[in-house]
Amino acid sequence: MAPSRPASSPLPDVVALTAAAPKYVSLAEQRWVALVDRDDARPEECDVVHWWRWEKELVGYIHDVQSGRIIRADLHPGFLGYERRPRVITALPGMGWMACYHLDTPTGPTSEDRPVLAWLVYDDDTITPQDVDHDGLVYCSTDTHGFSHIQPPQEPRPPT
Repeated sequence: MAPSRPASSPLPDVVALTAAAPKYVSLAEQRWVALVDRDDARPEECDVVHWWRWEKELVGYIHDVQSGRIIRADLHPGFLGYERRPRVITALPGMGWMACYHLDTPTGPTSEDRPVLAWLVYDDDTITPQDVDHDGLVYCSTDTHGFSHIQPPQEPRPPT
């Protein structure tokens, strides 16, 4: 059944979308990882593939690559804890924005502007620009070395 909309609503699609939006997100719709210490510099992030209620607590299960089995994360040697990771929920077009970089090259410092291909929107309300270089490779702008700032689209100049 389609959500009803008020007769005076100027934006029926927005009203319908807002009415259908969930009030909360379950653990199954979120991305969680179990941090496991394997004597490396950084703990390994293992995706939680299932949650199970054990007595009064919620326990995550991970895929153990060494044994090839799904195991309880908190019983794994080196278990450090759980952390939530954001998931992409949609992508928006770049719309003329530019990612600007200050790079050190063998010939000296230089700047480079790359078009923003898309904006990724995550379920934790963060948005990150994704730019494309001259070879066609796509990068998360904010994670790329030398990133300086994002520049808005240039205003078109009136003809003279």
